[in-house]
Amino acid sequence: MIYEFQVLTDINIDALLGNYNDRLRWIKQRGYIPSLSCKELEGNVNLVILRLEGDQSGGVFRNEDVVYIFKHQISEILAEHIVKDWEDKLLRKEIIRSCRHLPLDERNSVHQRAADFLKKCHDNESLNLLMNFSRKNRITHRLLDYISANLTMNVEGFINFCMQDYLTELKFAVEVALEELRNQKEYNDFINLLRYFVDTQAPKIYEVNLMMGAAGIFYLWDGQGTKIEENYINYYLDEMLMDEINLDDVLISILITIAPRKIILHNVANLNSEPVEMIKSVFKEKISQCPGCDRCFQYSSKKDYKG
Repeated sequence: MIYEFQVLTDINIDALLGNYNDRLRWIKQRGYIPSLSCKELEGNVNLVILRLEGDQSGGVFRNEDVVYIFKHQISEILAEHIVKDWEDKLLRKEIIRSCRHLPLDERNSVHQRAADFLKKCHDNESLNLLMNFSRKNRITHRLLDYISANLTMNVEGFINFCMQDYLTELKFAVEVALEELRNQKEYNDFINLLRYFVDTQAPKIYEVNLMMGAAGIFYLWDGQGTKIEENYINYYLDEMLMDEINLDDVLISILITIAPRKIILHNVANLNSEPVEMIKSVFKEKISQCPGCDRCFQYSSKKDYKG
């Protein structure tokens, strides 16, 4: 019994060759001889010949069963080849088509964001279920159907004509990445506007100390230790009661209004919040971090800290 399947691909096949040997141990243990040969054609196209020889018809498994298992393993190998080796090229092709108006650095950012999104979809079980199983599994089943009816395959042609849903997913990933990039640019423009506002107005208080508590609670005091948030928070009280503004927005608004030349951050454990990150982006070099003071120690040791 001899079975042979030919594959044409113009992408690096090192990973494909490694997977071929790793996946076929079971077939080898049954006395069959899988082999692989590769020839480089014009245009850097690789012709890969996947071959299976042997005859163990008197054993537990029929030759037809082993050939089917061989085809399934070929499908898994080629699915990994498409996802790991082809996907980057396909993403770049889609980005060139849909993002040609963007400068090179932004196209590269879109590519990285889209690749990260696809990786998360592949690695995250919930996202895989949402997108109707992982891409690799669906590609494997489509490949098995194709291999069962054909003896040769051009990988690029197979993707273009038999995997339109896969290409649609890549297009969606690029669209998600583009939206992320737009949002990031808008956020950066907003931060730059706030920085300009802070830098061009006189500070109402030179030094502000900020301690972040739980559930968005914050404490502010000046260089002399006098609490200052209560002098400003009443301005936003009505909007807070109507749920039109939250504490994070109030904190940022207060600091922008005060426009201090120095902000000292206290209570390091609670400094990885979204409002603090925005404050760091706006005030940058004006930010310093308290190495540990009486207030920091008092907060960390007492749940009823009042500022």
